[in-house]
Formats: sequence, structure tokens, C-alpha cells
Amino acid sequence: MSSKEISEIFKVGQELLSRGEPFAIVSVTEYKGHSSRHEGAMMLVRKDGTIAGTVGGSVLEKYSIEKALEYMKSGKNGIISIESTSELGMLCGGAVTLYIKSIPVPDTLIIFGAGHVAYQLSKLASQVGFRIIVVDDRPEWASRERFPEASEIVVEKPSAAVQKLPSGDNTYVTIMSYSGDIEKEALKSILDKEYRYIGLIASPVKAIQFLDYLSAYYSLEKLSRIISPMGLDIGGGEEPVDVAMSIVAELQMIRHGATGRQLNRVPELIAKLNTKQQLKA
Repeated sequence: MSSKEISEIFKVGQELLSRGEPFAIVSVTEYKGHSSRHEGAMMLVRKDGTIAGTVGGSVLEKYSIEKALEYMKSGKNGIISIESTSELGMLCGGAVTLYIKSIPVPDTLIIFGAGHVAYQLSKLASQVGFRIIVVDDRPEWASRERFPEASEIVVEKPSAAVQKLPSGDNTYVTIMSYSGDIEKEALKSILDKEYRYIGLIASPVKAIQFLDYLSAYYSLEKLSRIISPMGLDIGGGEEPVDVAMSIVAELQMIRHGATGRQLNRVPELIAKLNTKQQLKA
């Protein structure tokens, strides 16, 4: 497989990831017999069945696309061994082994606001694999120059932007706008949809005011989905980067189903050593 073909597949894959679209990679890991493609051949399969690259064309390619779509749907990866391609209707009759890797939709973080904390949050969250979408109605703040790592920048009010934005279990929302009214609008707009995380940057005083306002529109059960203040208690100062780091820590905890507790086990290990020494004494 040529470097040009590999470069094209990687380019298409990066574009799909930036748009939040799933795909699968089919690779030929072993081939015995006659074929136009051999070990190392790769093909990218989009969710609509279109491809980039090839594993050999003909019915083998058709079969590979069908299997890749199945694996994408289930979110699985796996190896498929075909003893003889004549089973698929190919005349050459060689044996082939395929590896299918499904690439799921990346976790997306929607940041309502383009201020100082949003700036730091976008940088940190992108480094741990989040696809970033920034929403702010100020073009001088919500710009590509300011947020080069963002996959998408939406210069609109929240109520208009929400209609175009993703939702679901792999989508996280943080609200940190320059205006309380815009933050209320953002919350009111998103609560009708499902998200993995809805966070508001606010003091308890501000949070209770927002909850009181929203209680006229939503049940208290629905309002309980909101997390405010955001972040974990990890200390540090009050600089934007400190706040952003605290929020990313919480996002990671929720994303991976972790506890957020300290991982230190030295006290436990010291206790074991102490017991061992006492037994020797």
C-alpha cells in the first residue's frame, strides 16, 4: 500500500473525527493466493457505506463493507478469517484474514461561552480527546484564532445554536457565558435534550437563582441533572486555568466512571510492611 493511499485514508479519518462521525478501518492482515491487494492493504468505511482506500475490490470489498457497517453499529472490533474467497464468489479462491476496527463518534464537549475559563477549558479538554464546540454570540471572542483546537465554532445565541448541535450520551455541556441571561437561555434550551453532563459555572447563590427561574419550566427532577458549581475540589488558585483543570478532572471522572478519589496506596503498603516486620521480630 502506497504512502499516498495511507495519507488519504488518514486525512479522511481526521475529517470525519472533526465532524463527529463514526467510521471503520478494514485491514488485510494475511492473504494466501492470488489477489490485487496483500497484507497491509487498508480501507476506510464511512457510516453511509462509502469508502476511501481498497482491500481488493470485487465481492471481497462488498463483503468487507457490509461487515464494517455491522461492526460500527455494535461498536465492536474483530478478526474475520475467510478460508477461501471462492465462498464469496471470487474465482481466485485465496484465503484472507481481515481486521476490522470501528472508530466511534468522539466524545464532544460543547462550551457555551468564549471567555477566559472557556479558553483554557477548550485547550485542556481537547488534549484528553474531547471534540470541542464553542458557542458564543461575540465573533471577536468566538474566533478560530482564539480557539484553534475547536472542531466547530458557532457564533449565535444558545437557543439558535442548540438546534444545530449534537446531543446524547457522548455529549457534554458546560455553560460559562459573559451574561446571566444568556446562561439561562442556554440551560432552558438544552434541558429538553439528553446529555451526559450539564455543568454551570456559578456560585451557590447564582445557582439557586437559576434553579428557581428554571423551576417554572422544568421539574425539580430534571433540574437535578445540572451540576453547579462544576469541577472537583483539587485546590489551586482562582486563575482560569485552575478552574478549567478542575472541570476537566470532573469530566474525566464521569466519562470513565471513576471515583475521583486519591490513588495513593502507600499507607496501606506501609501497614503491610509493618505487619511483616512484626512477624519477623
